[in-house]
Amino acid sequence: MQDTNYNVNPRKWHRATVQLPARYFIKGLSSRYTECTIINISRKGAGVLFPLSGPLQERSSIFFELIVPKTFEQLSVKGVLKNKNRRNEGLVGGIEFAALLPEEMFAKLASKKHGTA
Repeated sequence: MQDTNYNVNPRKWHRATVQLPARYFIKGLSSRYTECTIINISRKGAGVLFPLSGPLQERSSIFFELIVPKTFEQLSVKGVLKNKNRRNEGLVGGIEFAALLPEEMFAKLASKKHGTA
């Protein structure tokens, strides 16, 4: 008989819970950057809280800009919207980044020192 562990996390990269203000632009759908909040992040993706009014379509190319906390560095990231779910305060989208975030950049974004959960 095979023992199956149903509690295995299928994610390859550790996710950190954060509250990072950002802006996003969806190629082909947006006319300007719109405010959003990154609510969790890994080196390969993020969970993002979007406003309900945003034009979100799965598999859309999406671009983010944010200021790295406690620095003057601006980070621009390209990704793809993999899924979306409605929440009371907006839509939460799962983003897969086009490129892996460098480990040191992920550490800065995931740092508990800048008011994250």
